[in-house]
Amino acid sequence: MSMPENKFITLSGYQHRYIESGSGDSSIILVHGMSSSIEIFENAIPKLSKHMRVLALDLLGFGQSDKPISENYTLEFYADMLKEFMEKTNCIGQGKSVCLLGHSMGGKYVLTLSLNYPKLVDKVVLSNSDGFIYVPHVIRAASLWGVRHILHKIVTRRKFVQDAMKKVYHDPSHITPEHFELNFKMARDKNIFRTIMLLNKNYKKLDLRRMGYRDRLSELRQPVLIIWGDKDQFISPKSAYIADREIPNSKLHIIPNCGHAPMVEKANIFADLIIEFVLN
Repeated sequence: MSMPENKFITLSGYQHRYIESGSGDSSIILVHGMSSSIEIFENAIPKLSKHMRVLALDLLGFGQSDKPISENYTLEFYADMLKEFMEKTNCIGQGKSVCLLGHSMGGKYVLTLSLNYPKLVDKVVLSNSDGFIYVPHVIRAASLWGVRHILHKIVTRRKFVQDAMKKVYHDPSHITPEHFELNFKMARDKNIFRTIMLLNKNYKKLDLRRMGYRDRLSELRQPVLIIWGDKDQFISPKSAYIADREIPNSKLHIIPNCGHAPMVEKANIFADLIIEFVLN
């Protein structure tokens, strides 16, 4: 299985990698999570692209997109960048519809965009989404120089990456040598690690609750599909039920025997749920 050809686009003055597949007036934009890239959607893209136009973007600081030395990362910063992406790739217009899909960290950016620009977004999919757990103040300590230096040594070890990936997937057979090496390469990328530390340092402005967006979820008028793996060890399925309760017009689907990345472990089920949701 191969990914569509890489394309590049300038958003907020920075170069971003993205891919595009399929066609039609109905588009879905796939937004990945922390320490990830568009490759996370590789298994699901072929099926999705038979039914709609599919775009996936490497968020700033990750994948093959630019990784600036310093940036004021906020929920609005990423949301506005996604809005610009939608506009520049002609997803918006008369007779067109857009569905935003956010996985893990990407979920809170998709929700922010949907709340701030409701007329631009027709439907929303949240997959194992960040934004519904309490983030303690002490997490900011990880971005302090001394702690950061030690943390970098730990997270760049092969054993650490192996153990982390085993927690991501309920079925370890999905951790192929190729998949592991891609994740190990990202873990050892100093610029990606620096991005994570910048996000960590700015955690208050990246938190749905602290920025007031949790209280605004009742404003959402778009249909929202919530997909979660029942064996997720990173973000508990308890968050799925919280999201379903707080978001109006939502539909929850828990995938059995699945971890944090249903687009990898249960790609066909994942794609089928989205196709039905987007086209009906």
